[in-house]
Amino acid sequence: MSEPARYAAASLRAFCAQALQQVGARPADAAVVADALVAADLRGVHSHGALRVGIYVDRLRAGSINPQAELAIARDTGALVVADAQAGPGIAMAVRAMDLAIARAQAHGIAAVSVRNSNHCGMLAYFAMRALPAGAIGIAATNGDSLVAPWGSRARFLGTNPFAVAVPARDEPPVVVDMATSVVAHARIKSAFDRGESIPAGWAVDSAGRPTTDAALALAGALLPFGAFKGSGISILIDLLAGLLPGGRSGPEIVPLYQRLDEPQGVGHLFMALHVAAFDSLEAFTRRVDETVRRIRALPPAEGASHAFLPGEPELLRAREHEARGIPLPSDAVAEIARAGRLLDLVPPRPL
Repeated sequence: MSEPARYAAASLRAFCAQALQQVGARPADAAVVADALVAADLRGVHSHGALRVGIYVDRLRAGSINPQAELAIARDTGALVVADAQAGPGIAMAVRAMDLAIARAQAHGIAAVSVRNSNHCGMLAYFAMRALPAGAIGIAATNGDSLVAPWGSRARFLGTNPFAVAVPARDEPPVVVDMATSVVAHARIKSAFDRGESIPAGWAVDSAGRPTTDAALALAGALLPFGAFKGSGISILIDLLAGLLPGGRSGPEIVPLYQRLDEPQGVGHLFMALHVAAFDSLEAFTRRVDETVRRIRALPPAEGASHAFLPGEPELLRAREHEARGIPLPSDAVAEIARAGRLLDLVPPRPL
């Protein structure tokens, strides 16, 4: 199999931003959405990369994403804010909310911004990592439309309900955990279906609740939570904390991203920041983080591994390589970018 064609990050950002602006997104919002999409591709998280620009264009054209939305404050107690995204672009609203949480944490030590009435917001590490330059720990979580069967069920109820945490270090890279509470993202099964490929056992069940490696049967059935009942429990908590706590929707009430395109999704988010200096000096904490990272990395490797990996390390290494050599986009992402280009009469990026 030949290696996928590679694309320059800058050209992908420019195309995505232009496409979003052409269908009504404000320039600043289009720019930040494009940056978040390409940040995901750089880290190898193609399920939340430029692949998504087409559906965002579709939803803006259909009116379910409000391009003039603001992050409206519904409740404000200083360290805690409840906000309404007014059905705005999910990524742009999430950036506003995360930045607000960071600013409030600098004043109060810890802060949380809870968001209702939003839309799909992409890769959560993008938001959690925004806290790092401010000397803070960033935490992000979101619920989503029903794709995952709770432990013991065959019916979809939960979203993939991811969460991310970014912890600053001093000289070592930050520690960044970003994970869905399903075994895999839904887009990976959709990509396998589009390519006519099977999927590994343990990813999904069919509509009768039987394990399947057939991508078509998996799409008609449900994804599975990671770690069996443990992942299911975490996913339920995220649905409650990100969705219901701010007065928003639960998974079954959220409009699916690729269906009913004229209806806002109603996704809920939760963003938190912990200002490190409120706990200990930033220098002391990040020095200890460095020490811990180095101790873990120095552990004897398992068979077949070069060393023990830290959370976020593989993504960082991919991002560095992709910045230098270009992003190897999967075929479904290339096809979706081309579709958006045809739809808007825009020339898609050319491979390197």
